[in-house]
Amino acid sequence: MRFDKVKRAIFTDLKTSIEGNDGLSIFACERAKFEGWLKVELCNILSRHSDQITPEKSLVDVTFDDWLIELKTINTNYRYSNVVRKTKPITKNVEGVVKDIKKLRKRKYKNKAVLFVVFPVTHYHKDWQKHLSKISKLLRMIKHQEFNFKKNIPGVIYLGLV
Repeated sequence: MRFDKVKRAIFTDLKTSIEGNDGLSIFACERAKFEGWLKVELCNILSRHSDQITPEKSLVDVTFDDWLIELKTINTNYRYSNVVRKTKPITKNVEGVVKDIKKLRKRKYKNKAVLFVVFPVTHYHKDWQKHLSKISKLLRMIKHQEFNFKKNIPGVIYLGLV
């Protein structure tokens, strides 16, 4: 499956799943991570396109067909209404994505990608762009899809080709 087809499938279905999920909006309000849910939901989405999906194979979050995908959720400390104010060290979250990219680079596999959901934030948030540039420069390509949790809490889905 080509990158564009993977991106379309993931962005369309994942955005719909996130925006319609009451439980995820509770997590977003509390700035709580939901990587486990993301892994299950990604497998659900990919199952519509492939019957060769394996979670947690060879220390990679999701493997399907000729793809390896690492997942992360990044909770920011940017202030938004309807979100509890907490200090979250976003730098460590960004370092986690960078680490995953470097790990995937060492793997001999046809297609490798990182999928990460960032919240609360919009794609063009000035402070987030500084962090995103650290990730983007390590990727061959990166695409994004903005969305809103319930209660109008913004987030962004990113898919980067390693």
